[in-house]
Amino acid sequence: MKVLYKRFISIVILLGAILVILQLTYCFTSTFMSLDKMVTSTATSLLASTNNEVKENLDHYFKRMIRVGNQVSSDENFISYSRIGANLESRDTVEKELALGKLLANYSALDNFCDCCIVFSDGTYLGQLDAYTTEHFPDKELYEVFSDVSERDSQNFLSGHNQEYSRIYYSKVVNPTTVVLISMLREDLVPVFYNAEENFNLTLHFSTPENYVVYSGDENETVNGMINEELAQTIETSSHLSIKLKDHIISSDTCINGWRVTSTIPESSLAVENNGLRTVYLIVSFVITAISIVLIVLMCLSAKKRIGALENIEDNLEEYSDMDNINLN
Repeated sequence: MKVLYKRFISIVILLGAILVILQLTYCFTSTFMSLDKMVTSTATSLLASTNNEVKENLDHYFKRMIRVGNQVSSDENFISYSRIGANLESRDTVEKELALGKLLANYSALDNFCDCCIVFSDGTYLGQLDAYTTEHFPDKELYEVFSDVSERDSQNFLSGHNQEYSRIYYSKVVNPTTVVLISMLREDLVPVFYNAEENFNLTLHFSTPENYVVYSGDENETVNGMINEELAQTIETSSHLSIKLKDHIISSDTCINGWRVTSTIPESSLAVENNGLRTVYLIVSFVITAISIVLIVLMCLSAKKRIGALENIEDNLEEYSDMDNINLN
């Protein structure tokens, strides 16, 4: 009976130990398997937040251009003036254009524009027009291109004329023979992209609705002039999205001018961080499991010791019981 009792106690302790170890193993394994999902989910959320921040920074530049364009196109001094068919005396014309030129110069100085002028239908202009623009839009082409806002890719913005993206233009009709033209350097936007790429180890793509590259951290896209076809098909379906596509995490947002800023991170870049987490997790799991096993062994030894003590007490009781049967007479 003693032997059976000892076996029973040993089996109970052993089963308890096995159950504890299995429970710990299950918890560690299930959590370990969810690490990839957790890291991917965190990276997706962070990428979406970063991409939206880049989009807001870009919109800040575009809103400046739109603001100045609206100010000029709604100013009666500009609306009522045109060189085409003007009947003003020479002196009056000079004074009028001098006043308008000062207004345009103030707008340009405040916002550091490359171009800030009004262009007339005969190809002449008033205000600031840099050499790059006059070289790429000679004679009447300047007015023809920027007055035809209905053919613009988005929201009166234009870039990539003759596949040249060093300038970003904004124009708006002032009156039937005049448009206001504003431009800025694409390089003014580069710090926005560079800071995000350096701080978060991602690749940024900035493109027009026709998928022409205005800026890209991918040299192949910069050379080819268009973003990756598969990426273009993915982002064109929504003004905002954050998804996983094959081996990349993608986030895309549409700016106020209709152009898109898109960020991508290869999942392989997350592997380093995952490996670090796995190592830490394995160490912690091993330590906890080792401590649990040691505690279980100590419990077993303690139980064995107590059982041994009980056996000694039982043996002593049996010995005393035998002494009662001794006949002292």
